[in-house]
Amino acid sequence: MRSLATALAVGLEVALILLLVGLSTGMIRENSRRMSGVGADIVLQPPNSSLVLAASTGAMSVKIADLVSGIEGVKDVAPVYLQFNTSGGMGLIWGIDQESFNRITQGFIYLKGEGFQGPDDVIIDDIYADGRGLGLGDQLKLMNHSFRVAGIVEHGKGSRVFIPLGTMQRLVGTPGQATMMMIKCHRQSDIAGVQDQLGRRLKSYPTFDMSSFAAHIEEANRDFGPLKYFTNTVVFIATLIGFFIIFLSMYTATTERTHEIGILKSLGAPQGYISLLFLKEALLLGGLGFLLGLGLTFGGRFFFRLLMPTLQHQLPPEWLLYTGALALFSAGLGALYPALRAARQDPIDALAYE
Repeated sequence: MRSLATALAVGLEVALILLLVGLSTGMIRENSRRMSGVGADIVLQPPNSSLVLAASTGAMSVKIADLVSGIEGVKDVAPVYLQFNTSGGMGLIWGIDQESFNRITQGFIYLKGEGFQGPDDVIIDDIYADGRGLGLGDQLKLMNHSFRVAGIVEHGKGSRVFIPLGTMQRLVGTPGQATMMMIKCHRQSDIAGVQDQLGRRLKSYPTFDMSSFAAHIEEANRDFGPLKYFTNTVVFIATLIGFFIIFLSMYTATTERTHEIGILKSLGAPQGYISLLFLKEALLLGGLGFLLGLGLTFGGRFFFRLLMPTLQHQLPPEWLLYTGALALFSAGLGALYPALRAARQDPIDALAYE
């Protein structure tokens, strides 16, 4: 029972790390894929804006769209206002001008309903609708404002929630402003030339082609300070717990087996042999704990998908290897002192131990 409890504790350590890393990786990569799915060729951001879109506070005049439209090679421009929302579920809400946004994206694929019919309408994707049990005509509270679900669309085009650009500007108190411009070129060969023109006319405004923008977003979110520090802290604490659990288990085992250790030493067993016995047991418990942790991880992922379908969970293969090595390392380190203590016991004292 002690061995089973020890392996289970190591499994919880592994599951905690993999669930956290999988959830953060899944959300970051899903955001990157949805950004790529918009269909724009170039993204223009205001000065001093952040690639961590949820933390970006920069804004620019929507009139810049007129300037951009006049550049040779530009087919369409769509201003977008992004706002992080905590009411009605955390996530980014996109304020869009539906007409220009449709030209950029080739239009939404509607599963139910249609586009905005009024300033208080909202369009949501199918994953968000299923996750919150929403249907056409239902009320949804966002940014402390009540919206009517006017359409449910296929996921994959930027956000999961869209509201009219004018409504967004009114709610955040920034009329005539946008946080980015989505630009569509006539041909792929025009992208470099358009970026060059934007760089000359709007020198302080960062521009990216969409593929590099999605890659930069993924990297920036992965290295985002609070998320990075939180992940590292959880990994450290989980490893520390695994170390102490193995240490306690193996220390108890050496105490309980003192008499058996004395028998082995009286028969001529060297210190290395006895130490290796305990290290092997600890590594076996660490390996078993890792397998239990994988089972708990996949079970937890299934539970999260049922509870919150909008959360995406992806396990990077390198983290499976890393977590397995971490479980074995903490097991071996935790067993090191008890193994050395067992090997150094005097055989006479050990045989007399009751």
